[in-house]
Amino acid sequence: MTPWSKDNVARAGHAATRRISLAGLTGIWAFGLVVASLGVAWLLFSQQLWQNLQSSQGQRVENIAQTVARLPSVVSALAAGAAPDAQAPIQGRIESLRRGLDVDFIVVMNKRAIRLTHTKPARIGHHFRGGDEPPALAGSHYVSIARGTLGRSVRGFAPVRAPSGAVIGAVSVGVTLSALAPLEANSRTTLIGGLLLVVCLGGAGALLLARQIKQRLMDMEPDDIAALVAEHQAMLDAVHEGLIVVDMQQRLRLINPAARRLLARGGTPAPEIGEQLTDPRPHGDADTQAVDGPLVIGDQRFRGTLRAMGATATPVGCVISFRDTAELQRLGEELTGARRYAQALRAAQHDTKNRLHVVLGLVETGDIDALARYVRTLIALRIDTAGALAERIDEPTLGGFVLGKHSEADELGVALSVQVEHRIPPARLEQDIHRVVSVMGNLIDNAFDAVADRDTPKVALTIAYDADTLSIAVQDNGHGMDPATLAHSRQRGYSSHGADRGLGLYLVDRQVTAADGELALYSTPGQGTLVEVVLPYAGDCAFNVPNTT
Repeated sequence: MTPWSKDNVARAGHAATRRISLAGLTGIWAFGLVVASLGVAWLLFSQQLWQNLQSSQGQRVENIAQTVARLPSVVSALAAGAAPDAQAPIQGRIESLRRGLDVDFIVVMNKRAIRLTHTKPARIGHHFRGGDEPPALAGSHYVSIARGTLGRSVRGFAPVRAPSGAVIGAVSVGVTLSALAPLEANSRTTLIGGLLLVVCLGGAGALLLARQIKQRLMDMEPDDIAALVAEHQAMLDAVHEGLIVVDMQQRLRLINPAARRLLARGGTPAPEIGEQLTDPRPHGDADTQAVDGPLVIGDQRFRGTLRAMGATATPVGCVISFRDTAELQRLGEELTGARRYAQALRAAQHDTKNRLHVVLGLVETGDIDALARYVRTLIALRIDTAGALAERIDEPTLGGFVLGKHSEADELGVALSVQVEHRIPPARLEQDIHRVVSVMGNLIDNAFDAVADRDTPKVALTIAYDADTLSIAVQDNGHGMDPATLAHSRQRGYSSHGADRGLGLYLVDRQVTAADGELALYSTPGQGTLVEVVLPYAGDCAFNVPNTT
């Protein structure tokens, strides 16, 4: 499916539906979590609040019960065995005390749990209700929750003891649960106010969190980030250059498949994520960026670029892109070879054109005999040259190139002699023949330049093949070079023929070095120069038959 297919257009239209942004989603979730947490807290705090309220009131009524049980009027009334009477003085005193202490009831009972006092006088003389009084009549003080005549209540109990220490009755002080409801409501109002304040603060915090997350993600949504990661990975897999990302602690953060392949090709294992890397710039300043310069990664030499990386002014690392110099060298050799082929064809075309002009002139003059002799001479010359090369050079590209250079030499007026000492088989590797053509072309061009102002310019080319190596020797009768010039002849841009011409020997030296070949220069001032090159050349053994002619 392509981006322009109908299915993709339909999917894209469906995907274009507006979704909740990350900031909105984060805010909703954070606010929802705050509200849910506060809801749980409300349930827990509300229950705890009610329990605490009951506990505090229980402690209060128990203390009041103990205090009332020690009142002399209560002790004397029970010790005297007073009969229950709503008009008795103890009823008035206890009821006055109850209103002052703001409790719902204070009941004084005798040993048989018969009430001597009550909030409602009609209940005096009746048995105490609730069933939780026996421990108090046995001598214990405590708190309980039970249902009595006034409803369910929190009760505090204390025994009444005679001066001798014997239990003669008990006191029960209580607060009904319905009376505690207003206190609980007031406490819950305070709790709700605090929780609402927390909700407001939580909502503001959720909004700030959403904004902060969006800023950290550079205003991108999760779908955008997912698409960016997928595109990023696809680009890394598609790039043929090696890419390595290193953070400011010199640790590897990313390496693409091409980088792993380039390092594995040279026998170097690829570094793992998190591994520290040394500076790949062999002679560079640690604070400068390398652009299309030499890099050393894992003891291998590459050519590439090192740039700082960071979305802000402060860098967060660097990106290293590199490529195999051997591949660049191969491409350069192919390009140079193509240029050499074109030059040879132009020379051959020019030579043929000149000869056709001669033929045309002889035809126009009607000198048929001279024309026949001239054509026979051309045929014989061509057969001699092509035949000699065809017998010794089985590689068609190399043979065509040498023939082209022969034509170019004829055009320039240079006597080019070619000697093939051993039969040259076809090349098994395309890069070998491209390298040979590039090196040979540069050497022959240099020789043509060296003899350009000689009266009898001569250039000799010798080619020999032996054991997967090709030896090339180019000798000219030019002016030669002195030792000082010879020492600088391989430098880029250096030439004895003027500015911007010193590339031939520089390129040859680079190509020979890259191929692990050999290069030797011999020159004598006034006599000429000899250049000898040995290059690897994997020949097809089926054609490697010694020359017997």
